[in-house]
Amino acid sequence: MGRLFRSDSALLTHPVLPDRFVRYFSISITKNPGSAKHLILAASFLESVYFHTLSFADPDILSGAAENAALHWLLAILFSAPVLLWLMVLGCAAMVLATRPYAVHPDDPEDARHIFEEIASAKQRWLTRGLCILIVSFAVLFIDVFIFLGVG
Repeated sequence: MGRLFRSDSALLTHPVLPDRFVRYFSISITKNPGSAKHLILAASFLESVYFHTLSFADPDILSGAAENAALHWLLAILFSAPVLLWLMVLGCAAMVLATRPYAVHPDDPEDARHIFEEIASAKQRWLTRGLCILIVSFAVLFIDVFIFLGVG
């Protein structure tokens, strides 16, 4: 992740540096909760559609595999994997929305910059993890639809 703070000498010697920190980093940090809310919305929507789709599923898909226990468990894992992945996405989004207290020394601008960079990078990591898990869930969902349609 790139640097979030311009470290030119004019900015570092500015008398209202803490105000600049707050204004500069609030733009970056306030975008993360909005993105996390979109991840929550996407995961919730996908779970709803998936459960409605499963309610119309042919019960023979799993019961036909009951004779072969290994195939039965494989299908059970495949059909429950998207839900588990979406729950992980919700967990990642919740970590972005969660708050935690930080001790910032107002007389030390370097400390404030370090804390803000730490907050922004941690939230960005959780968002990236959630997005990657959501992409993996689409792949698993595609496999499930492929099996559900009886093509596989």
